[in-house]
Amino acid sequence: MTAKTFFNFVRLKTLPVGLMPILVGLLFAKYYFNQFNILRSFLLIIGLISINFFVSAWNNLMDYKKAVDIEYREKQNILSTHKIPEKLAWKICFVLLAIDIVIGIILTFMTNLMLLPIGGICFIVAIFYTYGPFAFSRFPLGEILACLAEGLGSFFIAVYINSYQFNYFNVSFEGFKFNIVGDLKIILSLVLVGLFCGLMNFNVMLADNISDLNQDIKNERYTLPSYLGIPRSLNLFKLVYLVAFFLAIFAVILKILPVTTLLLVIALPLIYQNTNHFLKKQSKQETFKYSIQNLQLFEGAVILALAVELVIHL
Repeated sequence: MTAKTFFNFVRLKTLPVGLMPILVGLLFAKYYFNQFNILRSFLLIIGLISINFFVSAWNNLMDYKKAVDIEYREKQNILSTHKIPEKLAWKICFVLLAIDIVIGIILTFMTNLMLLPIGGICFIVAIFYTYGPFAFSRFPLGEILACLAEGLGSFFIAVYINSYQFNYFNVSFEGFKFNIVGDLKIILSLVLVGLFCGLMNFNVMLADNISDLNQDIKNERYTLPSYLGIPRSLNLFKLVYLVAFFLAIFAVILKILPVTTLLLVIALPLIYQNTNHFLKKQSKQETFKYSIQNLQLFEGAVILALAVELVIHL
């Protein structure tokens, strides 16, 4: 397998979708808690890249295995078009998954056991999104799961591994007894910012499912757009961006995010333009990329805002 084939198999171009919430989380941990651990952050990024590659490769493999439409299986799925042996595809998936599991265990031992259920939920979503008789991808759950696991979950983990020592979400043991400690104010603050990231992932998944609607129906995958229809799905697509923008403004008003977050306004014309491109034509090859670009613009503006704020207060 060539490097080009491998990167197509793991959909390298979608890596920013998973990486951006992590970067927001790492900078937010430094801004909000004044905490940043290089080793734990580095391990998390490696784990994130591994699980992101795994999810894409796993989805390609499961789509190949479960394809009802023979033409899709033999002429459109990447295993067929790039002549990737099925056994090799399985091996790649297991290696990527193993890397993420090992890193997850290491980070849990380096922080607190409360990381385990958070990471475990994200792990379950990654595995069963396309695997099993009741795979999540065959129900109108993909967008919500992408929002909660890939967006909010990734952001929360990135913040948590750098700030768990503040005991806002920890568990401690005394023999067979355990105590769970939580600070609702801090947790809700993290959820607010993480939800902003999650909504971006929601729209990437929504754009993906809108673009693949006809093919998904042929393969008996009934995603959210198959229930809403294209017009309502496109209205939801627009609404999600508006909600995300107002969440960011609300976070600034509550002083959870710095005032520099208003730099997001600079990105709005490009986001508006990209959104219109997709509204006019929904194509995986031509316009799906605009949803990824919007994610990069939205979360990139927050990353820039946090970076500027940190530099100002050096």
